[in-house]
Amino acid sequence: MKMKQIAPVMSALLAVTMLAACSSKGNESATKETAVQPVVDMTKPVTLTVASGLGMSLEDFDKSYGDDIRKKFPNVTLNYIARGQGTTIPELIAAGTYPDLVFGVLSDVDNYLINLNLHMDMAPLAKKHGYDLGRFEPGLLDAIKTTTPEGSLIGLPMPYGGTQVMFYNKSIFDKFGVPYPKDGMTWDDTYDLAKKMTRNEGGEIYRGFSSFYGVVLRDNQLSVPYLDPKADKMYNPEKWKELFLNISRFYEIPNNMRAEGTSQTTEAAAFGATQKVALTVTQFGAYSGLPDEMNWDMVTMPTFKEAPNTSGMVTGSSAYWYITKTNQNPDMTFKVVEYLLSDERQIAEAKSKANMPSVRTIKDLDKILGSEMPKLKGKNMAAVTTMKPAAVPPARSQGLVGANLNELKKIVEGTINKLIINKIDINTALREAEEAMAKQVEAKKSQ
Repeated sequence: MKMKQIAPVMSALLAVTMLAACSSKGNESATKETAVQPVVDMTKPVTLTVASGLGMSLEDFDKSYGDDIRKKFPNVTLNYIARGQGTTIPELIAAGTYPDLVFGVLSDVDNYLINLNLHMDMAPLAKKHGYDLGRFEPGLLDAIKTTTPEGSLIGLPMPYGGTQVMFYNKSIFDKFGVPYPKDGMTWDDTYDLAKKMTRNEGGEIYRGFSSFYGVVLRDNQLSVPYLDPKADKMYNPEKWKELFLNISRFYEIPNNMRAEGTSQTTEAAAFGATQKVALTVTQFGAYSGLPDEMNWDMVTMPTFKEAPNTSGMVTGSSAYWYITKTNQNPDMTFKVVEYLLSDERQIAEAKSKANMPSVRTIKDLDKILGSEMPKLKGKNMAAVTTMKPAAVPPARSQGLVGANLNELKKIVEGTINKLIINKIDINTALREAEEAMAKQVEAKKSQ
């Protein structure tokens, strides 16, 4: 090619190069301009009103959350309203005070959030902030999505203490020369051991088994829901029959009856209160109420043969952070929640409070959990961390309203009480449970 021909080509290439450079600078400038536009203005003064479905005092709130939030976000002023007479969330709403951020357990979410129409889908906020929802235990997200017909993500899960285990009194096993229970026992294994450990020694009754059976049934390992996902009725009565009979048989063991006239709460606490019970199945968090002098340890929750290595569902006792639909600063509030649920804070809470992280991104949990708590030193923490939680039942079909979860739980508790205390026939008890649940569905429809 001759020089006269090359010159125009070179000029054209130069023009394209310069144009590309200008375009690149323009894009770079635009990128920088976009980058300096934060989702949240961290300098803007913001006041957030916080309320809870739990009975947490201002002092405890500040110790657990408030002081750290203020340190991390100096632009945020917190107005925490402790629950009390006249300051429950429904009462606050009636008085015209709308919280921006709410926290509380899933089992009562209807009363303090949904029935008040405070709930908001937080999924768009998570997407806006590029927040990875995949870090959470899937069952915790599935559980919150079942609370509304739309399947909305109305809350993000907090660390929890609701994992179920089986505690045992080492002193009783030592007294009778019986080997301690082991991880991986089935309910049938546990029943056989409970029969062996139930004794009358010189007029002194030693019970083989007790349980917090309302929670055991609510968060059952077979993922049996209260209501049929596709119809306004109790879910498969035959499945519930299996669950009821599994528990009630323990209370048919001679000398292992629940003390006459006592409540289920008393029964749930009998292991530590009397120190005359060999085994109890309950939530791990119950360790905190055990006497310091008691010689105890724990193993994994007994399992069903059809659901090996599976503990209870992480549903009713799990707590969540909820940003309300009346919140005028949702982005700033989301940053606060994001901070509260960070791996760093969840690890610290696991060490100092023995709460299970709601995320699955933390390794060596059996070594971390409760590591800063003298009461848990030397305990079998693998009993809490090794089994997988049962799957959460599918959400109810669109158009089905569900019912108040706490009321449904009361029906289930009432049914098992009829079996073990009143000795009512199982089929009669089931029929009455079906009728009671149907009434709860109708009550929800009329709200």
